[in-house]
Amino acid sequence: MGRLEDLILHNACLTRHELGEALNRIASLDDEGTLHDKDLGRIAYAYQRMSWWQQVTDLTHGREETVDGATALEIVRQRAQDLLINARPLTNGGLFALAMAESRRGGARAFLDATQKLADALTPPPPPDTHPVNATTAHPIARRGRACG
Repeated sequence: MGRLEDLILHNACLTRHELGEALNRIASLDDEGTLHDKDLGRIAYAYQRMSWWQQVTDLTHGREETVDGATALEIVRQRAQDLLINARPLTNGGLFALAMAESRRGGARAFLDATQKLADALTPPPPPDTHPVNATTAHPIARRGRACG
């Protein structure tokens, strides 16, 4: 196992620990204790963040097709991006369903934020002869003094 896989396991363990702390709030309630909305929100959010890291470790440790850490991270980042881009708004299901959908989006966003620098480091730079592309027109950006054609 390489350094990247160790880092992945470390992050997965950290998110499991955060979920455990959030769940301990419920376990430690006494007869007069009160569970608040923010406690449940913290649990849902921690669970969603942990589930993204669990997907990465499942890929690196053979629960699915075993791949290296960089590939696993890229696959799961793509899944998270797909969730954020393609998730349909809930029109029914009540407040609980809405809250869980929001925590899924928040967990995906947190995973993407936490892995951005790592993904940037793993992405090779473009070849030197590649020109930047204007995202709105999908044409190479004109250099000074030259018009787009």
